[in-house]
Amino acid sequence: MAIGGIKSLGSIHPGSVYGSPGQVQAPTKSFADQLQAAVRDVDSLQTRRDDMVDGMVTGQATEVHEVMIAAQESQLAFELLLEVRNKLLESYQEVMRMAV
Repeated sequence: MAIGGIKSLGSIHPGSVYGSPGQVQAPTKSFADQLQAAVRDVDSLQTRRDDMVDGMVTGQATEVHEVMIAAQESQLAFELLLEVRNKLLESYQEVMRMAV
């Protein structure tokens, strides 16, 4: 039994999929700007959640499932931001422990 090659699938050049090394683009924003944007996004999600909960409690036409989804989105975004903060703090402490 002969085993044929995989050439029938075609050849995929890694440079075309992942971009060649010459096409690497520098980030348009600094890390601090991206972190500030993430904090603003989390804050806006929490504000949206609070507004939806207030609307539901006051009897405005707010669907319960929409409030629960907003609460979960807010919670997950906050937990992610907290984990990023923890990793940054761990990295800073590790750098400070390095011997020069």
